[in-house]
Amino acid sequence: MELFDKSTIEKEIKELPIGILTIILDAAGKANITSIAIVGGVVRDLITKYKNPDYEIIFNDLDLIIEGETSTFVKELQKVLGAESVKVIRNNLTYKTSEVIINGIKVDIASAREETYPIPGENPIVKLSTIKKDLIRRDFNINAMAIELKDNRLIDLFSGLDAIEKMKMDFLHESSILEDPTRIIRASRYSAKLDFQLSNQALKQIKETINLWPWSWHIGDNTDLAPSALSIRLKMELELLLESKYWKNALKNLQACGGLKIVDSKLQNKQQLIEKISIAKKSNIEPLTALVYESKSPIYLSKRLHLNQQQKELIEGACRLDKYLKKITTNDLYRNWSPSKWTTNLENLNVNELSVTLEICKDNPLKEYLKSWLFNWKNIESPIKGDDLIAKGWSPGPEIGIEIKRQRMKLIDKKLI
Repeated sequence: MELFDKSTIEKEIKELPIGILTIILDAAGKANITSIAIVGGVVRDLITKYKNPDYEIIFNDLDLIIEGETSTFVKELQKVLGAESVKVIRNNLTYKTSEVIINGIKVDIASAREETYPIPGENPIVKLSTIKKDLIRRDFNINAMAIELKDNRLIDLFSGLDAIEKMKMDFLHESSILEDPTRIIRASRYSAKLDFQLSNQALKQIKETINLWPWSWHIGDNTDLAPSALSIRLKMELELLLESKYWKNALKNLQACGGLKIVDSKLQNKQQLIEKISIAKKSNIEPLTALVYESKSPIYLSKRLHLNQQQKELIEGACRLDKYLKKITTNDLYRNWSPSKWTTNLENLNVNELSVTLEICKDNPLKEYLKSWLFNWKNIESPIKGDDLIAKGWSPGPEIGIEIKRQRMKLIDKKLI
């Protein structure tokens, strides 16, 4: 098939220098690599473009799989191209992978491997294997294809070509979600990106596995005991989804298949979730932070997903603000508060401005007061400064600060809600 000729691949993917695939193949031979192939999205995109010439291939990196040791292969590449042209970015000894930059092109190299999951949802045990067996461990039929560089041969064990033709994707086996529930997130993202539908079998597997909840850890349990696929890897997949170009459709897909249940039951049924995250993104709030804050227990979920300290602090501040606002709504006294009273009380809470924005995005009933403080009252400064008061004969001390605050509040009260 003409599509898989090395020179044709290099013409279709303009980021690849002409002749680079031949150089990579020659280096593999010198390193005694028995087999080397292109895998991943590049294969899927080449096939899609072959069927639809208008399809745009967005190249991020080149994924290679080899039957052999990655470290040996990388050293040979450095001999052939020069160490300055092959820069090693990362080596993962556990998963037998290397990330390198070859003349500005990011290349991920992996030793063909098999994976077994001793505990569902946890990281797998890895052992070296063949390219065909490596493809069996992958997530979807459209991603389980490879182009063998020695003879330009397509390896397609799970009818990936047919799946692309029908624009329908499926998991590779009936235990896919059991082994790694984050595949639900990836399925929703790929479906949105490629405009593919999940097969009925895939949708059934998602719903049945989640309803069964076969994992020993449950939402509500100690976050430190959550398996990787329900914590750290889940966070990574959610970030990829929310930062993708097609995140809105991907999130719709995730809710439609019931996939958000593995994150939080409230998020699964949350109306206007996309709209609220969109507002947060426009306010320079990370979308994952906004998503987590819309959950049933934001602080708990932020710990479970191992959010960074800044994200946790924003969420904790917003929760503290939310608790305060609920407290003052038990009576209607706040309705008679002056702008200066609102300003004093809100600033005494000492929460980050982005925490206030999070609460506004959540559509708090008192959001108009929060908006008035955030966009108006907060920015009003005292018309008089400390030096002015000292020049008038005031003695340095706390009284100056009290007077500056009084003057500021007096000016704030001239503003209306």
